[in-house]
Parts: sequence; structure tokens; C-alpha cells
Amino acid sequence: MNLPPPSETTGIPLNDQGWDDWLRPFDGTPWSNGGRPLVAAQDLPSEAASPGIARNVTKDTLTRWSLGDFYDDAAVVVSELVTNAIRYGLCPTAHDPLRLVLARYESQLVCMVTDPTDTAPKMQDPDWVAETGRGLHIIEAISRAWGWTPLLGGGKAVWASFSII
Repeated sequence: MNLPPPSETTGIPLNDQGWDDWLRPFDGTPWSNGGRPLVAAQDLPSEAASPGIARNVTKDTLTRWSLGDFYDDAAVVVSELVTNAIRYGLCPTAHDPLRLVLARYESQLVCMVTDPTDTAPKMQDPDWVAETGRGLHIIEAISRAWGWTPLLGGGKAVWASFSII
């Protein structure tokens, strides 16, 4: 499997688009590390191998951050987020790749995937025998919270949060 080159893993990803202005700790506690989360970001190709790449990046990152116990749940969530971004978040004229962003705050882990469309994700009511349509239900069941936000300059970020304390 050919992995894309790693993106910048410190500072503010997404070309300083202010992505973290809306992503503050849910409990309102201040950050002791100077107000910045640990961040890892990885561009992903829009292809079937991307959920696997996202799981590998997540495993490596969570291990490095001493959060390996969260890998199983985070792997399911990032797989669903990436799959949804490939299925619903790409448009033929978009040149921006998908991007996986992992952010570790003092009390939460946030997994997010960006894509170039502005279309809001929506839960589906899948048929009992349908093979698709359950991704956001799974994310909602596993994570503490999930949501989405539009990005400055276009596109959106769909995220899920886990309590880590």
C-alpha cells in the first residue's frame, strides 16, 4: 500500500483556515499546554484504500499520544467518516483531497475528516436489508458527540469526539 506523504503534524492544519475556532473543549476547561491541542493531519486520496490509510494513521498517532486504548472505537469512526466523505463529499470539479485530522485536547480526542463539498451530512433511515446508510448511526453510537462545520473557503469538516479522561 502506498501511503501519501505525511502532512504537517504540528500547528494549525487546513491552511490556517481557523478550523479550531469552533472546536473548543466541551467542558469549557482551559488547556494547560498553551491553548493548543496536539494535532496530526494526513491528506487522503479519494479511493477505496483511504479508510485503511486513515486507520493506520490513527493507530500510529494514538500510540504516539498514549491513547492506544481508544484505537478500536476511533478506527471505526475514521473509517465511517472517510467512507462517507468519499461517497458523498467529493465532486468531479474538486481538486482538494480529503484530509484526516486528529486533535488531542486534555479531556477529549477529536477525529475529523474534511472534504471539498458544502453538503451537510444527514442520517438516513436504512432499510433492514440495506448494506449502506448506517455510518452516522454508528458514529453517534460510538462517540461522545459528532457534528460538522463548513470551512472557510469552502468544504466542510465532519467530526466525532471521545472523552479521554
